[in-house]
Amino acid sequence: MPNEKGRTLVFATRFRRTMLSSATVAVIATALTACGGGASDQPVGDPVSGGTLTFYDPVEYNAWKPTNSIWSNSQVSNNLAERLIWQDPKTGEYRPWLAESYQVSDDHLAYTFKLKPGVTFSDGTLLNAEVVKLNFDQHGFGNEKLGITQDPFWTDYAGTDVVDDQTVVVRLAKPNAGFIQILSNYRASSILGKSLLEKDLNGQSDLRNWVGTGPFVVESVNGTTGVTLKRRDDYNWAPDGSAHTGKAYLDRIVFKTVPEAGTRVGALQSGEAQIARNIAPYDEETVTAGGGKLLPISVQGETNDLTVRLDNPASPLQDKQVRLALQAATDRAAINEAVLSPNYPIPTSALVKGTPLRGDSSKYLNHDLAKATSLLDAAGWRPGADGIRVEDGKRLSIHLRVAPYYQVSQSVLEVLRSQWREAGVEIKITSPSLTEYEAQEQTADDWFLTQGQTSTAEPSVLRTSYGSDRQDVLEKSPADAQLDALLAAQSYEFDTAKRKAAIQAVEDRIFGEAYSIPLYDETQVFGLASNVQGFTTESTGRSWFYDTWISG
Repeated sequence: MPNEKGRTLVFATRFRRTMLSSATVAVIATALTACGGGASDQPVGDPVSGGTLTFYDPVEYNAWKPTNSIWSNSQVSNNLAERLIWQDPKTGEYRPWLAESYQVSDDHLAYTFKLKPGVTFSDGTLLNAEVVKLNFDQHGFGNEKLGITQDPFWTDYAGTDVVDDQTVVVRLAKPNAGFIQILSNYRASSILGKSLLEKDLNGQSDLRNWVGTGPFVVESVNGTTGVTLKRRDDYNWAPDGSAHTGKAYLDRIVFKTVPEAGTRVGALQSGEAQIARNIAPYDEETVTAGGGKLLPISVQGETNDLTVRLDNPASPLQDKQVRLALQAATDRAAINEAVLSPNYPIPTSALVKGTPLRGDSSKYLNHDLAKATSLLDAAGWRPGADGIRVEDGKRLSIHLRVAPYYQVSQSVLEVLRSQWREAGVEIKITSPSLTEYEAQEQTADDWFLTQGQTSTAEPSVLRTSYGSDRQDVLEKSPADAQLDALLAAQSYEFDTAKRKAAIQAVEDRIFGEAYSIPLYDETQVFGLASNVQGFTTESTGRSWFYDTWISG
């Protein structure tokens, strides 16, 4: 360990010197505050190697394509595949991982990476420049032949040049102030082996085919309800800042989907499981009262919101006055008090607290029932016999679906239903299964609002979501050209103060048009058995088990 520790320090020094030579990274590092990831309390006692940890998750596993960011999948995949750079979840700093150093050109269009030597994939092949290029080309360009679409995180990608076996140059057509963070993102830049990249989308979506450099490998997959990972004994390239070097402590991690909240908590208390994700707010005290530990992780990126979808011309939300009315009718403090906990901050921005350079949009998010009713009156929606507003014989009724990805979705929507009812707006709530939900999202003609968020510890996540050439969450036709221009402008700005102003301008446009109705700052609440030590996450709340061990 001393020699490995010493080598790590050398890498850290080199990496820091390179970073300081780059205006790009210096700006980002200055802007970053504490990141959204986190760790359990300081470990007690000496680490113990060995043992099996069982992890209960409420959401079934879905297609395992590398860009799938569903919460349940990414708790697993983050331990299989790694990135060139690690974003420290506590400080937001970028640290060496599969790259030992990098440099950025003065025009911010070329990023040169030197790869760490001796890194291997789980099939025994070496990490080299060619594999990195194959990964980035699939993200940046997509591959029509394989059925792989361009990754919306990758903006203005111009290509990757292989300089030698250990050196690549990633080129951009336009500067992107958030690009380094993208390269540290688990779903945007994980490096996978060549044998996986040669498969089509279906092949890549089968977890049994995954070939990564991570500290664990796939041992078995049980449909959509279970995965077992086992340790790689030859692993020795953990990110700088890890608590130890060499292989991980745990022999195995068993992931199981257990939808019932009470069952997950009971399993923690009985010892059947050691970690459970998405502890319900009403169960938080039960976990700690039973001797367990609660670990709430504020997940940087977008707030959990209802995003307006404008692809249906018949939607009542095509009227901006209606959207502004729904915003004013929403009482976020009351939602928090009724069904959440202090672990779910009340949103004041399009971005979660702690996300670098986030704006302050409090003035758009005040609860004002009188304003809501006045706006709806002006829009021509008049109260009907039962209090629900009507226009030309049509009720102001909105169908909301419980988002299966979020433990608190149904309870939050039920409170919202009562709040909007006071303004004369009807909400009809249904609870489709995950499969039904995703099918309806593609085909339903009454899908006017989507509950969700995209998590990334960088404000450019707003461009990824709202950009009409990215995820295009609004599906507005024609696109909002002003919003697109503002989203692009913040990417090109490297001065911290000017970029913060540019982000505020984006938020002003989003909330001025009432495209987003924030509900709560996204939070992942983990319940841990008392004997779990060293558990942590990457920068957006995805489990990272490398330093985790079980005591006693």
